[in-house]
Amino acid sequence: MNYEDLRELHDLIFGAMGLFHEKFLRQFRKRNQRYLGLKKNHTRIIAFLYQHQVLTATEMAKMLDMEKGSLTTLIVQLEELGLVMRCDDLNDRRKFLISLTDAGKAEMETTLSSSTRCMSEILSDADPDELQKFVAGLRYAVEFMEKIQVK
Repeated sequence: MNYEDLRELHDLIFGAMGLFHEKFLRQFRKRNQRYLGLKKNHTRIIAFLYQHQVLTATEMAKMLDMEKGSLTTLIVQLEELGLVMRCDDLNDRRKFLISLTDAGKAEMETTLSSSTRCMSEILSDADPDELQKFVAGLRYAVEFMEKIQVK
C-alpha cells in the first residue's frame, strides 16, 4: 500500500474507534454502574477475562496496552470487589493466572444484557438493510484483523 492508502486506513481505524466510543461505549457505561468506583479499565479487564476465561498479567497488559504495575493495581481492586481471582500457574511459579469469579461472570452477563438493550435503542431507527451491511462489514473487519500477524 502506498502512503495515501495507509493514511486513509489509519484515519478509518481511529475514526471507527472514536465513533464506537462516542455512539456506543459511553452510552453503555452510563447505563451500567452497578459497582461504584469501577473504572473503564476495570470493565475492560472483566470483558477480556470473560472472553478469554484465563489470562496472565503479561497477556492482559499487552491486550490493554498498559504497564504491568498499573494492571496489578487494577487487578487487586477487582479482587477486593470479589470480581476476579488470581491463582498460581502450575507450569510457571513466577506467574499468576487471572480469571473471573462467579460474581465477575454475573457482572459481565448483566453488562452484556444492559449493553444489548442500549444498542437496540441506539439502532432502533436504523435502516434494516444498512444495519445488515454494517454487521457484515464488521464481521469481515474482525475476521481480517484476526488474520494479521504482528511481528
